[in-house]
Amino acid sequence: MTKIEVGYICWGLFALAVLIPEVLAYFGKSFTPFPGVARTAANLESRWPLAALVILAGLAILTVHLILYPWPDAF
Repeated sequence: MTKIEVGYICWGLFALAVLIPEVLAYFGKSFTPFPGVARTAANLESRWPLAALVILAGLAILTVHLILYPWPDAF
């Protein structure tokens, strides 16, 4: 299996596990019984303000890993 095939499998599983439920949750409770990731994060931040820092730090780390792909082996 090539790296391209592995990439398609990984991103396909990501779409099934995260993006599709997120799009379904966008239409509200009349369509799905669960909130989306963004609504969950907003509710968590309203209860615990430090959650915004934790979520943004996680997104920043993810961004660095995606931009510098073979990292930490790149250096």
